[in-house]
Amino acid sequence: MRSIFSIGLLTAILVGVVKPVPSYAITCTDRQQVCFAYCVKNYNNAPPCRATCAQLLATCMSTGCWNSKVTAKQCGITKK
Repeated sequence: MRSIFSIGLLTAILVGVVKPVPSYAITCTDRQQVCFAYCVKNYNNAPPCRATCAQLLATCMSTGCWNSKVTAKQCGITKK
């Protein structure tokens, strides 16, 4: 009985430590919208910034990875 309690307690601790995974899929188009918002906020929606977002979208659509100078590389993104 005591070992069952110990296993239950250990499981509860591990579940509390593990970082939850988002319940939604991140898509390439979602990342592009975030990029556009960044352009609006930081670069007054400058065309070169938006062009960079378009280039990043094209790369994401072909590789499934989003890799910009502003964010850490993210892979496994749904191509949509």
